[in-house]
Amino acid sequence: MTNATTHTIKAHSAQTSNGETAPSRRGRGFTHESGPHNPNIEWYTPAAVFNALGVEFDLDPCSPGSALSNVPAVSCFTIDDDGLTSPWHGMCWVNPPYDDTDTWLEKLAAHGDGIALVFARTDTKWAHKAMASADVVCFTAGRIKFINGRTGRPQGSPGAGSMFLAWGERAARALRQADLGLCFFVLS
Repeated sequence: MTNATTHTIKAHSAQTSNGETAPSRRGRGFTHESGPHNPNIEWYTPAAVFNALGVEFDLDPCSPGSALSNVPAVSCFTIDDDGLTSPWHGMCWVNPPYDDTDTWLEKLAAHGDGIALVFARTDTKWAHKAMASADVVCFTAGRIKFINGRTGRPQGSPGAGSMFLAWGERAARALRQADLGLCFFVLS
């Protein structure tokens, strides 16, 4: 897949349910979807994603801790720091806890500078709201093999494809040039 083809789509903004920010769901961990065949464990973004993006982030507000993370970020917030309620700065990397995706994406959209990695659940309200506010949306070419938090190794294939969302000029440019999938500009 080449990054030479970037498409433009027209987005219609979706209304928020109540316009308020939900409280942080501390204590639930940074997990992908769980179920009977996938117990609730942590999954980390592989280094290849960051090699492709080729940028250093100023902040990872959803970090499992720098010893466990491949995120090239100057600073990070762990679950103990509660990155959802702490102030953000600079260009952020957000691979949020998947039980509260909407709240994390709302905060990143309001911050306006960063890249998020989430499941491509294009049929959900949170995805429509996030895609409508993002500058670039990128649907991955294939499924990302995330790093199992228990073993430290890539394991299997997630239950769905992923998408990146970028807010801000520098983040949007990095995502378009990364060749991670099919990218779309969003017009609102």
